[in-house]
Amino acid sequence: MSQTLNRRQFLRGTGLLGLSLATGQFAAPYIARAGATQLRVVSNPGLENATLNTLMEQQGYLKKVGANARIVEVPGVSGPFDAIASGAADVCMVSGYNMVLPKIARGAQVKIVGAGMRKCALTVFARPDGINTLADLQGKSVAIGPAKGLLHMTMLQLLREANIDPSLVNFVNKGSNDECHEAVVTREADACCSSVSHLNDDDGLVAVSGANMWQALPKFIFQTAYASDSAIRDKHEELVAVMAAYGALYDHLMSPTAHDAFFEARRRAQKRFDKASAQAVWDFNQIQRPYSRDLSLSDGDIAYLQDMDIGVGSLKRKQAIAKVADMSAAREAAKLRA
Repeated sequence: MSQTLNRRQFLRGTGLLGLSLATGQFAAPYIARAGATQLRVVSNPGLENATLNTLMEQQGYLKKVGANARIVEVPGVSGPFDAIASGAADVCMVSGYNMVLPKIARGAQVKIVGAGMRKCALTVFARPDGINTLADLQGKSVAIGPAKGLLHMTMLQLLREANIDPSLVNFVNKGSNDECHEAVVTREADACCSSVSHLNDDDGLVAVSGANMWQALPKFIFQTAYASDSAIRDKHEELVAVMAAYGALYDHLMSPTAHDAFFEARRRAQKRFDKASAQAVWDFNQIQRPYSRDLSLSDGDIAYLQDMDIGVGSLKRKQAIAKVADMSAAREAAKLRA
């Protein structure tokens, strides 16, 4: 962190409790027993999120800002959102979930409070013996996750913006990001939407021309941060402190000086350390600088996400920005770090 933040700027006298990192199975009653002012930060335990959680612990950014916060990993794609919507947790900073806006529209007392990774860290992989461009996907099978899930939604948007009819592509649910990639390796599918972490894999697959989503979908926010309405209202100072800590984490992560700390965090987070995968993610972070420094989103960013949801049928109509988003904590955090 380039500068030490004054704890009083954030908490005005709140005591320092530091960071406690819990992993394993999620137990709502356990989280709910946390102190009334403690901010309960959740993520799911995917490798990229686990790496960030470990790096946050290693670098001690929450301690440096005096944040009264606890990070807990919750299994399942919807796990973090469900924990927040049920009142068992307060905020999710790093786990992207594409159903946030549709669930808010259906009554969830949650709002988008900022961004984590702005650029989409996905691309389309295929064997280089028949699929070279997006147009070549027509009539082919493309491995994605569940219908209207993140991989499916981004593929639909990618094809539409490339003026390719998605109905001409055969989408197949092969499960997780990594499982979709493996389905192409084993020839169960012709192509897949998967993570940049596979860019260095020695498996014969290549990225399809025009399919790098951080370039093809520059308006798409890959990871939104979201919090409960009650946390926004009742734990505002803690939310500001936590968002400032994550801003510092993202700055560090995109800096060459983070190399050793990043690889150490990756080793701790991954049972069988994959150096090629870690290097691919490191290179992406350094070259593309995908994370948000000030974490805030514009009304246009939110509107684009709503348009995507409407396009896949998961959202019927746009909601007023004030109904679905609150950038006040992100803006305060950015000012304190300026």
